[in-house]
Amino acid sequence: MATVGLTGFYRCTDILYHYHESLKNSRDTVQLQKILSRDAILHPRHPLAATVDGQNGIQAYIGTFNDGQARLLFSSAQVDYLRYWMHAMKLTEQLIPLPYSDCMFLKSSIASVEPTVFKSLGALSATSKKLGRMNQYLKEHPLLVTRRAAFERVRALWGAKTGLWCAMSFNAWEVDHTALSDVGWAVVRWDASAGGETAEVMEGAHLVVEANQKYKKTELEDGAVYETVTKTALKQKLQSLFARIEQHPGPVFLLSNDASGDVKYLRNTFQIPLPDLETELYMLPTPTSAGSGGVFILEPAELFAALTGNGDAVDRDLARICRRLRVDGNGNSNTNANDKGSNAGTDARRLLAALRTMTSSGALDAQRDARWPDYVAPGQSEVEVVFPAEGAEGQDLEGCFPALPVKNVEGVETAES
Repeated sequence: MATVGLTGFYRCTDILYHYHESLKNSRDTVQLQKILSRDAILHPRHPLAATVDGQNGIQAYIGTFNDGQARLLFSSAQVDYLRYWMHAMKLTEQLIPLPYSDCMFLKSSIASVEPTVFKSLGALSATSKKLGRMNQYLKEHPLLVTRRAAFERVRALWGAKTGLWCAMSFNAWEVDHTALSDVGWAVVRWDASAGGETAEVMEGAHLVVEANQKYKKTELEDGAVYETVTKTALKQKLQSLFARIEQHPGPVFLLSNDASGDVKYLRNTFQIPLPDLETELYMLPTPTSAGSGGVFILEPAELFAALTGNGDAVDRDLARICRRLRVDGNGNSNTNANDKGSNAGTDARRLLAALRTMTSSGALDAQRDARWPDYVAPGQSEVEVVFPAEGAEGQDLEGCFPALPVKNVEGVETAES
């Protein structure tokens, strides 16, 4: 049997319900209809079949296009294999022709593709209808399209262990924002070891400005690791940090909960120029284009908005975001979701941990449904998470969100508990 390659994708509906209409040979038409029938397609030896957890199903893909629309797809390799398989099984005398070329989507027109398996044609049809409702909602919320595309791009960058990621937080006196009480950062990058393995390297710091404690006292927990510094030393340490960051050969991603404010601190207060800084989500690189370097600023709150289907103003309450993602004040995932301690050091770790858990827990839509199955209204937008109201202390009235298994980038289930 010939080897087939992937050149693009076809709509599942085009293959299942319309492909046979394009065939001129009536016998081929009947045979194709039979092989794509409800009963035949779930057979374990069917060319479009897949087996998951011991159950037979239909192998398909959810493709997200550059305009944000999502569709159920079969790959061109699957369709080619179907043609060769039917001929090899002597169901057709000759190879049946490919579907019309204008029915195929080239890989370049698709932003991301996620494989999926359906246990029945009914499940595939239900998902197709769900995607239709989601597409309509996205048309009405164009900003959400940009956020969702950025989410998947950042997930791909993190999964490829690309670049240096530096989360930063600045705390200042509310009356005078130039009076910084403390600054924190948390950095992660990947280094190739001698054996070819890629090792994660982390570093961080929490600097407390002694002279400004009279204006705003930094909250410090027992056993907290921090360094008390002068204003001059703070400036020197930040300039030294960015001098090291500039030596990184790949792209640099600055994580912030207030991008415009933090950039002002870096440029104006600490004289760190940040040349060619990219601030727009659509300017984020891909893993293949990231080799050119560059500095990009990213707000995890934007990714959280994408994950929760928010196409309006971003919720910048970092403590609330972390509770909902189950990230604690030490920047650890899956632990104390209701930790309330806050300073620049804990906030920097939280920013990095929030990004890590969102980018390491699977594709956006599947991750959302796994994290908050009870808060996504079915039959409506299909993407918007409606959280319960919070009490005066910031505690969700319905308690912590359920501890659900979420698949990381390696496909391994991790318990959210």
